[in-house]
Amino acid sequence: MISFSNGNHIFALTDIELDIGQGSLVAIVGTVGSGKSSMLSALLGEMEKLSGNVTISGSLAYVSQQAWIQNAKLRDNILFGSKLDQSKYNKAIDNCALLSDLDILPAKDETEIGEKGINLSGGQKQRVSLARAVYADADIYLLDDPLSAVDSHVGKHIFDKVIGPDGCLNSKTRVLVTHAVTFLPKVDKIIVLKKGVISESGSYKELLAQKGDFAEFLVQHISDQAEESTELNDIKTELEQHLGQDELHRQFSRARTTSTMSDGSRGSKTSLNKTDEAVASPAKTAEAPKQDKPKSNMQQQYQEEKTGTGSVSWRVYMFYLFRRMLKLKGFFRNMFTNILSILSP
Repeated sequence: MISFSNGNHIFALTDIELDIGQGSLVAIVGTVGSGKSSMLSALLGEMEKLSGNVTISGSLAYVSQQAWIQNAKLRDNILFGSKLDQSKYNKAIDNCALLSDLDILPAKDETEIGEKGINLSGGQKQRVSLARAVYADADIYLLDDPLSAVDSHVGKHIFDKVIGPDGCLNSKTRVLVTHAVTFLPKVDKIIVLKKGVISESGSYKELLAQKGDFAEFLVQHISDQAEESTELNDIKTELEQHLGQDELHRQFSRARTTSTMSDGSRGSKTSLNKTDEAVASPAKTAEAPKQDKPKSNMQQQYQEEKTGTGSVSWRVYMFYLFRRMLKLKGFFRNMFTNILSILSP
C-alpha cells in the first residue's frame, strides 16, 4: 500500500494499490475533488510519498488539464525541441484534429503563438498539447482529462484516433482521467477514486455488476447531461439491467436533488469548460468570415530585439542632456517655489 501527500497535508491519497499492465488503457474516474489529478501527480513524483514504493518502467509523457503552451511557433510547440520527422508530424496533427485549425491560422503551423496561447481557443491549446505528447513517442502516457475542453464529436475523434484501442497509442500504456463515460466500455480497466482512496477497480462490466460507487458515478453523470445520446442511452439500459428499474429511478431522483442543490457552483464551471470547437471538427470545418489575405508578418506576436555596434551617436548624448536639463529645471523651479512660500508673510 502506498500513501501520498501534497506537501501541506491538506489532501492525501491513502492505501493506494495499483498495478497497470504494459500497453493497457486505464481510466481514472470519480467526483470532483476525489483525487484523480493527484493520482497522476503522484505517478509523476510531484507528491510527497509517505509510505510504499512506486515503480515506473519506461519514459513518461504528461498532458495536463490546463494545457501548457510556449510563446513560439505552433510547430515548435509540438516538436518541443525534437527533430522534425514530417510523416510522423503530419500524422500527429491529423490524429489530434488540428488540420482544420491550420487552415484558418495566418501562417498555418508557422503561426506565432502568443503568451500562454492567447491566440488559441481552449480546445486548440489542449489538442496542441496532446499532439506534442503523441509526437514525443513515450512509453507511458498520463492524460489528465484532455477531452474536457473539446466538443463531443472532436472528443470521439481523438479517442478513436489517439487514446482508444484502435488509436495511434494503442501499444502504449495510457492512464486517462476522464468524465466522458461513453468511452469507459472501451477501456481495459477502470479505477474509481473517492476521497483519495480507491473504492473500486475492475473492468466496465465487473464494476456495473458490483452496483457500488461506479454505478452511482454513472447515474450522477447521466442526470447532469442536458442532452441524451445513443451512447448514454445504452449505459442507462445497462444500469437498469444491473440495478433494476425501481432502484435506478431512486438513484436518478437522488442525483437530481444533489445537482439542484449545487447548481450555482457547477454552473460557473460548466460555462468555463464549454469551448467553441466548431472550427476544430474533423468532420466539417466551420466557415470563417471572409477577410483580406493577411500580410506575411501578421502572425508575429512579438518584436525581435535589435542590437547595434560601434560608437554611440551624438544624438544619444544630446537626448540624454536634454532630459537631464528638463529634470534640473523642474528641480530648481520647485525649490524656488518652496523658498518663496517660506519667506512670504
